[in-house]
Amino acid sequence: MFKFTRNQLIAAYVIVGVALVGMGALIFKPKAQPAGAVRVTQAGQAEASVGTQPLANDLPPPAPVVLVVHVAGRVKKPGVYELKPGSRIDDALKSAGGALPNADLESINRAEKLEDGQQIFVAVKGQIKPPAVSVVRGGTSSKAKASSAKSESGKGKSGPQKLSAPGQGTVNINSAGLDDLQRLPGIGPAYAQRIIDYRTQNGRFQSVDELDEVKGIGPKKLEKLRPFVAL
Repeated sequence: MFKFTRNQLIAAYVIVGVALVGMGALIFKPKAQPAGAVRVTQAGQAEASVGTQPLANDLPPPAPVVLVVHVAGRVKKPGVYELKPGSRIDDALKSAGGALPNADLESINRAEKLEDGQQIFVAVKGQIKPPAVSVVRGGTSSKAKASSAKSESGKGKSGPQKLSAPGQGTVNINSAGLDDLQRLPGIGPAYAQRIIDYRTQNGRFQSVDELDEVKGIGPKKLEKLRPFVAL
């Protein structure tokens, strides 16, 4: 048998001890927490570790890449257009080919910044009762609708003098304004505006029969209007 000296035995014990300590350190080493993990303290409170990402709800909404606007009325090319953020109403009018000669640009703030989904309506110049504003964001106001309904039902206190019998006169549907169109029998503010909108979108009426294309004017109403209409 081999006989070890006292110094050799001490050295062997030291080597074995160091090896055991190293193995223990590897086995019981705590795992690193990933970025964004939550650590619970002894007081029971959750602490976010370094590198926690912000919640999606805390992020600001992304800015629109383009603005989509609708240009209607007295412009050369009515339609829907895409413009850069920060564009003005004047830029939208230029995209639509510019205003027509009889366009009413006085009621439009062409320096106003555009908003996504906005509609720009250019009224006819000299129209007696133009819209409250030419820039429309949500359709006709409830007050304006109520006023139109009241006028059409005959409850208004005053209004244009109606033509009731052939020979009393005619109304030129290609040049008449909102008030003059209401002289026609059965035509109130709403129908008058539809006639103006139709000729704005499609140009001059070529025949009286073309009134049948206006929304709400059917064959029966057209026959009542025929003796009082001129081109």
